[in-house]
Amino acid sequence: MEKCPFSERFLQIIWNERLIMPQSKCTDGRGVHALSVGLWNRLAGPDFQDAAVVIGGELRRGDVEVHRYASEWFSHGHSQDRRYENTVLHVVWQDDGGPPIPTLELQDQLQPSWGRLFQEVETAFYPYAREVPPGACAMRWALTEDAHLREILSSAGVSRMLRRGQRLLQLAARVGGDQAIYEQVFEGLGYAANREPFRQLAQILSLEGLEESAEMPQLLALFFGTAGLLPDTTQVEILPEMADFVAMAWREWWLSGRSAMGLTWNLSGSRPLNSVERRLAGGVAWLMHCGKKPVQWLQDCVMRAGGVPRQLLREFLAPLRLAGPWEGVRDFENRLPRPIALLGRERLTDLTLNTFLPYLAAQAEVENNSDTLALVRSAWEMLPRGQENHLLKDAVRRFLSPPSRAHEVLRTASQQQGMMDIFQNFCLALDHACYECPFVIK
Repeated sequence: MEKCPFSERFLQIIWNERLIMPQSKCTDGRGVHALSVGLWNRLAGPDFQDAAVVIGGELRRGDVEVHRYASEWFSHGHSQDRRYENTVLHVVWQDDGGPPIPTLELQDQLQPSWGRLFQEVETAFYPYAREVPPGACAMRWALTEDAHLREILSSAGVSRMLRRGQRLLQLAARVGGDQAIYEQVFEGLGYAANREPFRQLAQILSLEGLEESAEMPQLLALFFGTAGLLPDTTQVEILPEMADFVAMAWREWWLSGRSAMGLTWNLSGSRPLNSVERRLAGGVAWLMHCGKKPVQWLQDCVMRAGGVPRQLLREFLAPLRLAGPWEGVRDFENRLPRPIALLGRERLTDLTLNTFLPYLAAQAEVENNSDTLALVRSAWEMLPRGQENHLLKDAVRRFLSPPSRAHEVLRTASQQQGMMDIFQNFCLALDHACYECPFVIK
């Protein structure tokens, strides 16, 4: 077998830049044409998501996986990974025997311009701006004044908040308001890598099952034990300042008679402040802060705000502290350079955007409480611009030319939310089929 001269990264660039011949064919002889190459996925899972590919005259929507050799599908473990079940095309340099899905072999079907790309592009520094090229709608966005665009995005942001709140109320109808908020908060603490195990933990340790009188040490022991995150001190060396807590936690855990639930945690790749251990301790601290009664706590926050939006935000955004060693450590084995709150302003802003304000807004609509709804909407629109995530970055690259325009257009969190909402409801919903999109000037 002839050795592939390129890295998988460069083959991904080839696919992203559409450098295959117009009349390319799959290895089974069917013609293949990409209406949309999909969004380049920089996390775990298929390389390109939400692609739209015509194979043998049939439009297929799904994911695209890129390898040097087709057999790498098996050596990389994709055949046992459910994340790859929606793969509609396998793009490879050489087909040496892969899975029974349409396969595009690149080695004899590249446009001549690929050579120039190879000379010009250092693959290790392939610019992010080219990973997500502008959409056909970018012209319409470019012709819209900044002020008008901010109004559009703010309106879309409010719409996103209200829909999110309605989904929360639907969950509350099934599991109760307190449990619904609790699950959403814990899911938010998990970030992208650990949303599912955090949500599962909140379901396993439901609020109904937590003892009303349980104090912080007992709750921490219960959560860490159930999560399977208590360290085995016969196998690892823990920090001296964590020794008392670990001894207490194991004692409480054994007395509880419970079993660890075998949750799957992704413990690598996160920033030290965002470690699973710190987020879990922060979640327990939030539970104690709201008295294990999230709905009542939200209502109390509204009462204390006295109709003042900024005061409502102060209620939600005050950093949560936790006595003991937790603020100074990353986990049981590693310290931080300096102590810092377990849940700081950035994470609490995300929880406020995704859970607290949407729930209050939706509940106010149901109760026809115009005062609370106005308070919540004003607070929502006052939230400052937050951190960028992958979805927002992709939306900015798709819509704004140049992308640096985002600094002028996205001044608030609501405007960021609005841009993501439009991106999801048009680009992602249409699988990036610009020819079908009402935003495109035809």
